Amino acid sequence: MKAISLYVLDAFVSIDQERFFLGQLQSRGFLRSCLMDISNFNCQDGWLSLGSLQKLCTLEAKLALLLRISHNYKKFGGQILISMGVLEHLKSCRILDLRMKRSLQMGDYKFGRDSAAESDKRQLILAPALRLVSSLTSLVALSELFEVKNKFVREVVDFVKGHQSVIDEILRKDVCWVNELTMEQINLVVCILSKVWPYEENDNYGFIQEIFRLMCVTFDFDGMGSNSIHLSHSVESRKKQELFVFRLCVSLISYLYFLITKKSLRLKVSNGSTEDPGLQQQPTLFLIVSLLDYVTSSLERAAEEKSLLLNKIENINELSRQEVDEIIRICKREDCITSLDNIRKRRYVALVEMCHIAGERDQLIALLLQIAEHAINILLIHFQEGKADSEDTLSPLCGKLFPTLERLEQLKEDKTGRSLKVFQRSVSTIKEMSIRKLAL
Repeated sequence: MKAISLYVLDAFVSIDQERFFLGQLQSRGFLRSCLMDISNFNCQDGWLSLGSLQKLCTLEAKLALLLRISHNYKKFGGQILISMGVLEHLKSCRILDLRMKRSLQMGDYKFGRDSAAESDKRQLILAPALRLVSSLTSLVALSELFEVKNKFVREVVDFVKGHQSVIDEILRKDVCWVNELTMEQINLVVCILSKVWPYEENDNYGFIQEIFRLMCVTFDFDGMGSNSIHLSHSVESRKKQELFVFRLCVSLISYLYFLITKKSLRLKVSNGSTEDPGLQQQPTLFLIVSLLDYVTSSLERAAEEKSLLLNKIENINELSRQEVDEIIRICKREDCITSLDNIRKRRYVALVEMCHIAGERDQLIALLLQIAEHAINILLIHFQEGKADSEDTLSPLCGKLFPTLERLEQLKEDKTGRSLKVFQRSVSTIKEMSIRKLAL
């Protein structure tokens, strides 16, 4: 009941535009109590009892409430949590380092009988904790005062260092074979590191190299495709998985762009056949071009799908019953209708589902455009700094890039639903540079 009460409170906070509930939670000491409970959380019986599992669910609900406060009240809510030492309380709990015992007996509760169930218990707190820390890291960009930003960066960096084993474990996961929850955890860790780790002078922890490895794997969709097909048996699952992968790509390429613009990192055109296997792995310009090509194909497909859906939504009353039923079948929503339902209800069900899918396509387009923009800007920086002795290696790169740029120029604002003027100006600029390099 306590966990349910917390989720009810979470719902109230989500609609609290006047900060009334936030003020009440502060003045009555509820937030302080939540943080103290997190800090003092322990379970001495090794999760063997129902009471222990209830405590775990309550802890998850408290983390969800803190996340809601950070998300709903933006900078204001985040600053309140930071001022109350939320990261210190998480560190005291060592919440990310919890390990579940494997000594459960056959007579124990059914949800704790095997290692898979034990892993699920850990996920109850691991993912919410990472979501909270990731949400709070947005304060790094929002803080105007350097002293405030620096203090918070140090707190997050210390938090990351204190949980090195867990962070490292997540980063080392093979993205080709993980489920959606693990993919989210990888993305959250990358988001956290990309915000604060650039301020760390040395990388003795190896996080940057692990992120580079992730880039090399994730950006190589040709290599990922054959390995990850088995994970998604349905069209819906594949679309969902695709969304998770592109979210990760946004985080990774945003971090790469930061390193290039702020840390003067420069990428090689390619690794070459004589690359020393002992050298640190880094993404190359050829890999960025391959990523841009795949993203362009996905962007064209998503824009076309969205356009077709919006056209059908606009003309929903003109669709025949057969066409409406086909939409419902494709969306796998046959359970929402019966043979006795009239065309009006069928059209309503089809309309709702098409709006949902169109929204997902729009979300995907936003992600793809972010990736494409960063990729174009990364290439522009390198092309503008290109040296004469590198023209031989840039020519093959430009040859591969040129067809992709021509396709990007054909993107229409009415299909993507976004202004493309600045983006296509960058595309035109790099296209002109590519033509000049190909002519040499």
